[in-house]
This record gives sequence, structure tokens and C-alpha cells, in this order.
Amino acid sequence: MSDEKEKEKKEEGGVKKPRDLRQEVTDKLVEALDKGEIPWNKPWESLELGMPRNMVSGREYTGANSLILMLEQRDRGHKDPRYGTFKQINELGGKVTRGEKGIPVEFWGKEPFYQRRDTSIKYLDRAYKVFSEDRDVVHIGGFKDSTSTLAICPRELKVHHQDKVLTWDEAHKTLDRITARTYVVFNVEQCTDLEKLPPLILPDYKIPTNERAERIMAAMQKDSLGFAEHPEHAFYSPKRDEVSLPPRQSFKTVEGYYGTALHEIGHATGAAQRLNREGITGGHRFGSEGYAKEELRAEIFSAFMAVQTGIPHDMTQHQAYVKNWSEVLKKDKHEIFRAAAEAGKAVDYVLAKERDLQIDHTRESTVTMENAQVDQVSSEKQKVADPSQRTGPTNNTVTFKVEQERQHPVLDVPKENMPDLPRIPVRHNRNLER
Repeated sequence: MSDEKEKEKKEEGGVKKPRDLRQEVTDKLVEALDKGEIPWNKPWESLELGMPRNMVSGREYTGANSLILMLEQRDRGHKDPRYGTFKQINELGGKVTRGEKGIPVEFWGKEPFYQRRDTSIKYLDRAYKVFSEDRDVVHIGGFKDSTSTLAICPRELKVHHQDKVLTWDEAHKTLDRITARTYVVFNVEQCTDLEKLPPLILPDYKIPTNERAERIMAAMQKDSLGFAEHPEHAFYSPKRDEVSLPPRQSFKTVEGYYGTALHEIGHATGAAQRLNREGITGGHRFGSEGYAKEELRAEIFSAFMAVQTGIPHDMTQHQAYVKNWSEVLKKDKHEIFRAAAEAGKAVDYVLAKERDLQIDHTRESTVTMENAQVDQVSSEKQKVADPSQRTGPTNNTVTFKVEQERQHPVLDVPKENMPDLPRIPVRHNRNLER
């Protein structure tokens, strides 16, 4: 056993200290920032198959979990974005390759008060264990029971917490709490024999970068965000709710222009009428801690959007904030998790606006096609009603053919020169004759 572990056991009285994932992640990011590196400020080619997601449910990880897995996937060189726990991997018929190290992620859930150790539930002055609850029924039983034995109305139960006795509803309001649990997940490429693994659904990057970016800008413009040109600087003005960008020709690449636009759109999502983010509504000045926190959110937003849309992340404009970010993270191990969560909400907001715009365009196209079909039917009906607009044969055409036959009569062939054709018997329908 190492000296560090011996020391830890002595300090903790032989009890293993719980893992502090947030501190681990923060320390790793701060270490990179102190070296002048921005961890998320690298190309995301390794994530061309989409955001990290669960291998069973297919749902994308969110917030800090998404950022953690993105950074680890890029550093380890994994192409497949799917992850799962030991249990999920076993259920898919697979196993983790020997020697592979997992990645810790954090999951938050709501813990109901009756699962707390400092709370007891009583019915008729006797303590019971709660197995589950429905809308109007609580399923309880003895502490040695494996399943519930009674279904009781919540109003008949008393909740004892410390020196207080609460009703069921009061306990839910005051004693329920949010808890975090740490799980270790492995990438698909760290596993073998995943026979039941569903096929990977690939993201649609067929839309050219400039077209996708213009679509996003149009969607935000419909959301009342203004766009203007500034001779030198790119910035978002909360007062005018407007993104200003230098002329396109001043950028080295088209991707650079759209990457910068996307970063400023990230700031715009924090407006009071959108996500109401304190970093925008708080009026922080350049160089302040609040300003640095908002820049951190816009940076992570850009990194997330680069993976979601294929629009490259702007990696040239934000080196000046490295020192500020390091100081902010050192003060609070929760800050990077808050920043990633708010950046994720900003991504969801922008992509939802883009989808709304596409739906509107689809509806407009459908209406246009339906109107064109109605006009065509009306035109056809009008032609039928008005003989002058008919394109088929008319009475004049028939008259002309009759005159032609009069001028060029059919020759009268003698009967003896006619060919001998077989006779076809005629069957009479006697019913008709009657």
C-alpha cells in the first residue's frame, strides 16, 4: 500500500474518503489553464460522430458530464461517442477490456424524504418502511418485508423528523433533497463482445457549414436578435440586443467568421427575455469576475455547438481570459459544473429556435404547394366551362375533316376484288329481341 493511502487511512480512521469528482475535474482544468492552455480550445475532429451519449438509452449526456466525456474522448482518441456502466455493458453481452480505466460522471436525482435515515414514517403510532408511492396511495410494510403489505392514504401517515411531526405533503416540501451520485462509465471502444449493442445513429452534417450557420443566425434573428457590422470588434450588446461582427473579409476563413458569430450568439442567449442569465443581466464590466464567468459559459457553449453542428469552435479570441478562469475555478469547485450546465441550456435554446424556423419553412412550403394545386384545379374547371379555352378537338375541327372527305371521296372497290374474309357468326340475344 502506498504512503498516500496509509496517510489517508490514518487521517480518516480507516474509513475511505469519498471521491470528490468536482474537485478532481476542477484541479485538472486549473492545471491546464495555469500552463496557458484552454482544455476545450482544441479541434473536435474526434467527436465527428456526435455528442457523448449513453450506449443503452441513446440519450446524450448533459452539462459537466458532457464536457468531461468530450475532453476524455478527445484525449484518448476514441471515435465512438457511446458510454455505459459495468452493469449496462454486461446486459449488452459485453465486457470491459482488461486494463481499461473508466471515466467518472455525476448524476443528480431527487431523494424523497422517506429514504432519509433521519426520518421515520408512522401509521397508527407504529413505524413502517415505505416501498413506493402513487398519487393518492403510499405502499408500506414492515422493515423485514420484501414487498409492501399495506396501501395507505398519505393523510393517515405521520412523518417524524428530529423533534417535529409533519404531514406527508409538508414533508415533501421541506425534507425532499437533491443528491448526487458518481458512476464510472466506459467507452464502446474499451469493451468487447457487445452483441446486443444497437447501431450508432450518425449526426447529419450534410448541410454545409456556412448554410447551417446562416440558418442559426436567421433563427435567432426571428427571435428578435439584431445583427450589425462593426469595423474592428465582435461583441454582444445587451442594451440593443444586438450582435456586432467585423466585415466577413476581415476574417482569414469563413469558418472563423461563423465561429465568432456563434460565440456572440451564446452571449445573447443570456438576455432577460431568453434564459435570463446573471452574466448578461448583471451588467458586469470587462475584467471583472462576473465578466470572466460569462465568457466561460460562452466558450463552453461554442465547444458544444461545434460538436452538435459541425461549425468550428473559434479558438483565437479568448486567450486573455485564461488567468481569470483559473482564479474563478480555484475559488469554487462547483463553478465549472454550473458553467457547463448553463452552456448546455443555451445550446438547447438555440437548436430549438433553429428547429422552429425549419418547421415554419416546411409549413410555408406546404401551403404554397396546396395553393398551387387549388389554382391548377380552378384553371381546369374554367377551361371546361369556357369552350374558347379548350385545347382538345372542337366542332370546327370536325367540320374541316368532313369537308376534306367531300373533296377526296373514298374509292368504290368492285365486290369481286374484295378479299375473302372469314365470316363471324352473330349470336342473337333473344331476351333483347323480346
